[in-house]
Amino acid sequence: MLNRRHPRLDPFVPTGWDMVGKIIDFAGPGEDSIVVDLGSGDGRLVIEAAKRYGSLSMGIELNPRLIEIANRRAGELRLENVAFLNTDVRAVSLEGVTHVVAYLTSRALKEIEHVLLTAPKDAVIVTHNYPIRGWRPIEVLETWSSSDGKLHRLYKYTPRLSAPASKPARPLETRARRLDTVLNSLKARHL
Repeated sequence: MLNRRHPRLDPFVPTGWDMVGKIIDFAGPGEDSIVVDLGSGDGRLVIEAAKRYGSLSMGIELNPRLIEIANRRAGELRLENVAFLNTDVRAVSLEGVTHVVAYLTSRALKEIEHVLLTAPKDAVIVTHNYPIRGWRPIEVLETWSSSDGKLHRLYKYTPRLSAPASKPARPLETRARRLDTVLNSLKARHL
């Protein structure tokens, strides 16, 4: 259920430009991958995944102004394998997605755990600086960022190996937005 009193999970904090490539490389998508950024902001991770790997890439963002910026950037680059969806990440299903990236706090990640559990069991989920509480990462990367002069941690998970065994995916509300319609449109444009 969407929280009407606090619609935003977290404020927009852009990922440093030097970290964008590191995050995408750590996630390891390929040309046949479907990458989704939860809380995609201005679209920089989505665009980089599409450019660097040729992946079908989608951003989910609540702020319509940030969606406009992301669409403008993707349009300027003439990327046909990119889409941005203006919706709440708490109300999407990640069925069929191969890679998920998120720069959300641990509190926000816990709040959307039911969404993360809709991803295929072998999907790769990468979080930036914040672990998913109760999940066991399969890999952690510490890397220095020249954007802010700080050490950053990237956490890699797969639902099969990382999610608590006692946490089965609960069915999403009937209002949950399936991404397959948008993904099918992306596939048709990209092929």
